[in-house]
Amino acid sequence: MHELLLAALVPLLLSYQAPGTSSGPPGLVSVRGGRTRIGSTFAEVESLVRQRPELALAVAGEAPQFTLEVEDFLLMPTEVTNEQYLAFVRATGERPPRSWAANAVREGQRVFLDEQARAKREAQQHGASVQDAAFDPAAWWEEHWRAVTWEVPPAELAHPVVYVSYAQAQRCARWAGLRLMTEFEFQRAGRGDSARTYPWGEDWDDRRYCQSLHAGRDATVAVGSFPEGNAGGVYDLAGNVWEWTASPFDPYPGYKPLRVELKDRVVETFGPFSSEQRVVVGGSFQMDKTGVRLPIRKATDPTQATSALGFRCAASVAPGLDAAQWIVAQDVLASALGKDTQWSPRSAVVRQRWTSSAGESKVPSYRVITGYEHLLACPVASLAASNPVELGALCARGGPVLFALLDLPFATSAPALGPGKHLVAWRRADAGTQGEKHPKNAAFESGGLDGLPGFHADADCFLFLDLDGTPRAVLPAAPIAFSREKPGRVELASDPSVGDSLTFVLCVPSARTASKGFFFELTLRAPAQTLGSGWE
Repeated sequence: MHELLLAALVPLLLSYQAPGTSSGPPGLVSVRGGRTRIGSTFAEVESLVRQRPELALAVAGEAPQFTLEVEDFLLMPTEVTNEQYLAFVRATGERPPRSWAANAVREGQRVFLDEQARAKREAQQHGASVQDAAFDPAAWWEEHWRAVTWEVPPAELAHPVVYVSYAQAQRCARWAGLRLMTEFEFQRAGRGDSARTYPWGEDWDDRRYCQSLHAGRDATVAVGSFPEGNAGGVYDLAGNVWEWTASPFDPYPGYKPLRVELKDRVVETFGPFSSEQRVVVGGSFQMDKTGVRLPIRKATDPTQATSALGFRCAASVAPGLDAAQWIVAQDVLASALGKDTQWSPRSAVVRQRWTSSAGESKVPSYRVITGYEHLLACPVASLAASNPVELGALCARGGPVLFALLDLPFATSAPALGPGKHLVAWRRADAGTQGEKHPKNAAFESGGLDGLPGFHADADCFLFLDLDGTPRAVLPAAPIAFSREKPGRVELASDPSVGDSLTFVLCVPSARTASKGFFFELTLRAPAQTLGSGWE
């Protein structure tokens, strides 16, 4: 009896999620958004240049100060540590930082110098010369890292990871179900509603608040080593290592070059702006107190990877938003079918789950993320129809109507889909096109529909397609509902007798009827125990 009751409850337990109960990514802290003062005033920049004219180029891009509304967000309490990056490297096969193989790099340098000396001796014997070449540790590591032994120094597991490029930082963030913060989120975390210079205020003490040039050690330290320097539970916003952001190094609104007249000369400040460069923030152990201020922003080539450059991850409060934005920008907009379509990542529906461990750091809230998966559907922004009849006419004129993208971590059995990304289109029944080989929409012409299991030209259906538009599977479609807009949802269920199922319900707004939308319901099935537990 108890077993029967439990079996009946499983579908309900999997599908139920109370509003607002998602715990979100492990180890991140909430940062309240609001109107945030970004950058420095022209007067503050001029004062810095008068005191130290050599800083003109470094501080030119900080002005003018302006106010920006920053949304609530989630942020790692520390920089990404070596142990966190190690979990990413082990899971994905990413190239590790060369600081994890210092002995191998030194040995590579020794061999390089020995070979260069041998080449010189041989050249001298033949009356020739060999031009000296410099050993490039980054190039050597990129070529040899797969063939050498590396490990994180045990004493540095809780130190911030360094020698990580912008692309590597992005990949790590995405693997963890997160993203890089923006420079504006960084300043929001450090300043809140104030315009303070440092996360802790205006006071300065060489060894009390942060790991800077004044702290007495020319190296990174374990994250959270300066608890008095935290702001709202976020540590090391000043010093230790520079941190990558997702922001391009563009001028602030109202920027203009600043002309500062000194006693012996005139200094003109010009920001070295470039949208190809990325902003890094926070300063590092190599910087003095001017270089670890909250408004400091440095233009950095995305390929750069140094001993004083790391990153920390952030996340939007809305579940699925970051993943949907990433997939649309990086995958769908580069595809043949999705590139001309307007998408709505803010309307994405998702279930997600993380695994994590405690790690070495004792910073409150700190966790090491060890895995992430999601079940995600993102709808298009709108459909150019005012009711289901017009939607059918739209399909008749232009072929199947693209309305969503899916991203799945596992294969499904009905329809038969592999893991990964799929586009979804709705096709109206058309008894007059039996034997149709090429839908009218040219993007679908990479393959016929008749060969797809379950396809019937006289029945409404959903088409699942590769990103290039190739049809892969068909699912019968119930009549499309049309009513007042409301958020979509994901429902999960498990029944040992029939297997697992996941249902995406998506609302796509009508571009012609205000506040109403088309509702598409997709139910996918998988073998029993495919879903597992832990979904939020």
